[in-house]
Amino acid sequence: MARPVFRRGLFVVRSSSTSAALAGRLFHFWRKLMTDRNPADILYPNQRAAEDWKIELKYLPIAHRGHAFLALVDSDGKIVQELHGMAQSKHTKQIVPMGMDGADLVAPLDRLMDEGTKTISSVASGSEDEILKLWGRGKRAAGAITSQKFDYKAHDPSYELGTDGGEIQNSNSVTFTLGKAMGLDLSRALQEKGMMRTFSGWDRDLLDPKYKRYVAPPVFPVTHSG
Repeated sequence: MARPVFRRGLFVVRSSSTSAALAGRLFHFWRKLMTDRNPADILYPNQRAAEDWKIELKYLPIAHRGHAFLALVDSDGKIVQELHGMAQSKHTKQIVPMGMDGADLVAPLDRLMDEGTKTISSVASGSEDEILKLWGRGKRAAGAITSQKFDYKAHDPSYELGTDGGEIQNSNSVTFTLGKAMGLDLSRALQEKGMMRTFSGWDRDLLDPKYKRYVAPPVFPVTHSG
């Protein structure tokens, strides 16, 4: 009777043709197991090769709250591009750092915010092609957000009392939406760091057809009679 032996990690069978066929099948199974990548390995990696590209969830601390955004990071650790939600003046069309309620909520593609920012977590990792495909989905979602002319609402005092913040519709809402569009569970990353309440406006998918958007009240010009 043929006796199987192990040699250098490979299952080897000596003797009959039946045993040889079995060994061949086991070898092909082993090779497939070692070369195929599970799509789940792309998301939330614990240990990935240094040459992988990444998408990182980052934030700018603002007092005890924060401005969350996504960064595309190349294999050298350099930030290639960032995706942000921003407030834009309806009148000047300029990005304003501290937006007033009723400004336009936009997702520009030309912003880099290196100074003072912190990394929360790497939320995706893989080959350059894999990550660029994911990032492309985020860029398309960013364009869709900008085109839909959402009104900006920075904060609501009720959020400090533990509510969901009512009609808040801000930069963090944009980042949450981009994560949804890219298939990334950004909330999981926040939960793991104990930061779920850090970002007001979170958990609002602006592109969900069922989302009830905030609409700023109209502003009437002040006239002086005399």
